[in-house]
Amino acid sequence: MRILITGGTGLLGKALIETNKDLHQIWAIYLGNYNMSNGKKVMYFNVDICNKDALEDTFFKAKPEIVIHTAGTANVDYCENNYDQAWRSNVYGTKSIIDFCKKYNSKIVFISTNAVFDGKNEPYSEESIPSPINNYGRMKLETEKIVKNSSLKYIIARPILMYGWNNKYERLNMVTWLIQKLENEEKINMVDDVYENPLFNLRCAETIWLLIKIDKEGLFHIAGKDVVSRYEFAKTIAKVFCLNQDLIRPVSSDFFRDLAPRPSNTSYNTTKIERELKIRPLGIKDGLLLMRKTQRE
Repeated sequence: MRILITGGTGLLGKALIETNKDLHQIWAIYLGNYNMSNGKKVMYFNVDICNKDALEDTFFKAKPEIVIHTAGTANVDYCENNYDQAWRSNVYGTKSIIDFCKKYNSKIVFISTNAVFDGKNEPYSEESIPSPINNYGRMKLETEKIVKNSSLKYIIARPILMYGWNNKYERLNMVTWLIQKLENEEKINMVDDVYENPLFNLRCAETIWLLIKIDKEGLFHIAGKDVVSRYEFAKTIAKVFCLNQDLIRPVSSDFFRDLAPRPSNTSYNTTKIERELKIRPLGIKDGLLLMRKTQRE
């Protein structure tokens, strides 16, 4: 199958390429001041998804049967303080992707977020009513609606807080950031009143490939098994990677007054995806142990 992945060097895009067990031919779009080497089943294109001419050229080369759209601006604070630039990436860019999916009759797998919820009515299922409290969540909800109204065959996947080894050129995630800080023996303040069920990136990618393989459509929540606070998660990370837990201090969200608002508990009910895919979510310790066994870049 011919697959186009946007955000091909991001945390999820990288994982999708690494878990391509059915050996689909992949065209991977990324945006950065670095070059990626093509592999046997992957070709990289350095393309801004908001550049419609360059994007159209990539679609013409790939002629994708499926587009997995992971690209966008996911930094919550950046989205809060730079609305126009973030909207261009998250909304306009997605509209461009959809236009070319229509032209090439491509099914779209759109990657959304738990940030579409306000954190007051957990656990959230696919039937829960979104109510975002920051710009990032509002943009992702708007793009979900655009996908649903596009007339395309679609999957909307909402991964929760994701972790794993990131591409060395891309921004750190919570686990790689924490490892870096603790290896440098830096003290860390971590909120103890924000809860999620963290998700290992390779497991997320495997789940998306399975959704594609059995030709599912619609909305799916993807998450890990364990609901924990960021502080509890940080302590577990330190323990698994044999780092100093005493450097981690619990604080409330009020400690970070200058940051964009975050929902307090967006943990998921994963009954739907467990039932339809016959899978079981991975616990954080098991996920971190799997991560520890794999090679960091």
